[in-house]
Amino acid sequence: MEISRSAKPVFCFVLTLIFVALSLASIAYKSPTYDETVHLFAGYSYLKWGDYRVNPEHPPLVKMLAAAPLLALDLNTAGITPRERYIVQRDKNYGWVLAHRFVFADNDAETLFFYARLVMVLLAAVLALCVGRWTWELYGIEAAGVALFLFCFDPNIIAHSSIVQTDVPFALVFFAATYFFWRSLEQLTWINLLATALLFAVAAVTKFSFVTIIPIWLVLGIVAILSSKPLQSPITIPQEITGSCRKAALVGTILLFSVLFGYLAIWTAYQFRFEAISFQQGKLPLADLSADNSWLDWLFQLCRNYYVLPEALIYGLADVYRHMERTSYLLGEISQSGFWLYFPVAFLVKTPAPTLLLIIIGSVYSIVHRPIARGAFFLLVPALLFFLFAVWSRLNVGWRHILPIYPFLLVWLGGVVSAMWRSGKLWTRRALILLGVWLCGSTLWSYPNYLAYFNEFVGGPSRGHLFLVDSSLDWGQDLKGLKKWMSRNHVNKIQLAYFGTADPAYYKIDAVYLPGSVYHTQPQLTDVADAPPYVAISETFLAGLYLDRPDRYARFRKRDPVAVIGHSIRVYKVIKGDRT
Repeated sequence: MEISRSAKPVFCFVLTLIFVALSLASIAYKSPTYDETVHLFAGYSYLKWGDYRVNPEHPPLVKMLAAAPLLALDLNTAGITPRERYIVQRDKNYGWVLAHRFVFADNDAETLFFYARLVMVLLAAVLALCVGRWTWELYGIEAAGVALFLFCFDPNIIAHSSIVQTDVPFALVFFAATYFFWRSLEQLTWINLLATALLFAVAAVTKFSFVTIIPIWLVLGIVAILSSKPLQSPITIPQEITGSCRKAALVGTILLFSVLFGYLAIWTAYQFRFEAISFQQGKLPLADLSADNSWLDWLFQLCRNYYVLPEALIYGLADVYRHMERTSYLLGEISQSGFWLYFPVAFLVKTPAPTLLLIIIGSVYSIVHRPIARGAFFLLVPALLFFLFAVWSRLNVGWRHILPIYPFLLVWLGGVVSAMWRSGKLWTRRALILLGVWLCGSTLWSYPNYLAYFNEFVGGPSRGHLFLVDSSLDWGQDLKGLKKWMSRNHVNKIQLAYFGTADPAYYKIDAVYLPGSVYHTQPQLTDVADAPPYVAISETFLAGLYLDRPDRYARFRKRDPVAVIGHSIRVYKVIKGDRT
């Protein structure tokens, strides 16, 4: 039974509402993830005091958007004076201390994060609508419904849609900017040109990954230049652009406009001020972030000495480059410099199984039938190149770093699946319906533990720790669940090795903090007479990541836990002789 044409847009809208509902509903069960506290405080600091020193390793826009609703609240900031914030210049970690006090001690964290996360969910909903729009334009309303269905029922996207982080917002602006870049190459109007440049500008103040957009667009532009198809440009004379040189000039103009708008956006976001804070005496300690690369150090210093970029942005870029290679975990192994296979494995184990099957089936179908050549190049090339950049970077801290490839893949899948459906074969339609039911059921079954989602091919989230940890599984999101378990089992106090920055005391968890926890100050033994009888350990620490000794909690891995909280925290009964 076919859906009537008038009902199809309604179906797409309903899918988006379901996505928003699932995102908002899961918030109630989860504590803030590792970086959210400092991101939220940083955004408030930028807006309230014009102080850009907190968390400069990320551009400011997303943090400011998340914190914007907080300006309407009557918040307690009496304990965070300009003089105290000035300490951040000399101690980078003090920004985290101030963030903790601001969110969990001086104000109500639940209220703050509700409004901040609402902003993030709305941005994710806009991304969903953009996916639907481009799919509709390329392949029709039926394909748009398919792409939206795959997007709105993807557990990973749902998980990250409510997190105060740059990943989903960057996916939005990267995708939308590339859409208008495609439209500009199809027909260069003033609207398409300005939209392309403006969205690139927004990307420049959203995440430092924006630097990958230019080489991706260059590849797309070169193909358009070498193609025999003329470019249409109603804003120039002649309107039909032929010849490689004229095409190159047109593509170059689009890129130049985008870069200029991006540069202007950067200075606008930092209030056209070089200093991280106006009353600051001295500069941020760039020397502490030596890139161990003479020409890069020289470039950072040049930008600083001649005020090429705002100080906080220079400091952030230097910090990001310094930490490009980080300790990471994959398949039971820990590397100090990352793994080439990290993101291929992350893609295979985190992508929903029905979506993976559709990618495989769709690839074969496209090769055999070639039904949707239009636009496919502009969808698959950005996804592939961004994925390769992620692999090259070796910044192996989570699946979220390849999240921006999914909107492109899902638009393409929407076109492929709709073409397969129109083929009219009954068994094909039944198979597609089965995959859709599978995806929907898997997502609803995973509620509300979307961040810890792993597909059925690897055994689901209960086996996720064998493949990935950190933000792909355990990002500090399950303190609420731990408190519920303690209340149900009448556990008044617990030993805790917690990978996160949310405050357990805020959730009324009385804990003895073990090594690894940010609240831990000195080693504590678990075999002393008054030690709590249970120990809760985050999966990231059980894997040995980010610890002074990777084997510190190794003995617990061989035991069966008495409880698993949201797939990210394991609780064990303490036995005689346990030491941490």
